[in-house]
Amino acid sequence: MTQSLELPVQEFCLDWTLTGGEGARVGITLSGQVSLLDNNRFYKIDGVVYVTEGDADIRAVGNPRISVRRNGVEKSGRQWGWEMCSARKSLGALNTMEGYFVRTGYWAPADRAIQLSLCAEQGWNRRKSYSPNVTVRMVD
Repeated sequence: MTQSLELPVQEFCLDWTLTGGEGARVGITLSGQVSLLDNNRFYKIDGVVYVTEGDADIRAVGNPRISVRRNGVEKSGRQWGWEMCSARKSLGALNTMEGYFVRTGYWAPADRAIQLSLCAEQGWNRRKSYSPNVTVRMVD
């Protein structure tokens, strides 16, 4: 059995505003922390997504399904590729309860940072829109 020692934790926070017809606006926040485990062999993202403003406007922006996605950045600048790291929750559900998620994965010696962003899927065709991303630098 390996010993799981956590190194210093890096916190992140991302605010995003969805807009709809007639000036409807809903604010969403993604926050949490990223840590490296087992002598930098694995990463762990522990986060939460919640609605911060615009409770009455959720239907006006289309009540999209919100999820979190992650990407990694290596020393050379090469990226892993975006991958969903949380379940999709409707904005209406996030309005009544926060959406917690945990994601773990392999951390290669060349890895330096993790990027996180939000994804909103709307309608039958699942049209997607993405928030700006936040970069969490883990290794200098």
